[in-house]
Amino acid sequence: MKRILCTVLGLTLFATACADPVAPPAPTPVSPTITEAFSDTLIQLGSNTHLFTVQQIGGLKVTLSDVSPAAEVTFGVGAQSLVSCTLISQRKYSAGETAQLSGTVTSPGNYCIMVYDSGALAEPVTYTVTVLHS
Repeated sequence: MKRILCTVLGLTLFATACADPVAPPAPTPVSPTITEAFSDTLIQLGSNTHLFTVQQIGGLKVTLSDVSPAAEVTFGVGAQSLVSCTLISQRKYSAGETAQLSGTVTSPGNYCIMVYDSGALAEPVTYTVTVLHS
């Protein structure tokens, strides 16, 4: 009887040790509450990068506005590496509109906004980028 009890107990411990661990619950994204604004001048065929740090998983909204004189430029949001901004999402801005990118940041860390000329600028322009994040 002791031999059967020891065998059953041993198999139970072995089976428990080999079971898959329970995954932790996914974090709940928070609403964005931090606003950062960047203004700069973009030259022909140039690019400008603006850095920001996200503290928590949550919403992200990037707005490009006030491009003057009116012109077409491209902007994007991405992850900041040691040497560059690797864009995750990008969009063209056309004269007279307010362009936005939005989504959810799934990992706290360093991010970047890049505004660049894809060949459409005839002269330098000024602009404002507003980032809303958590």
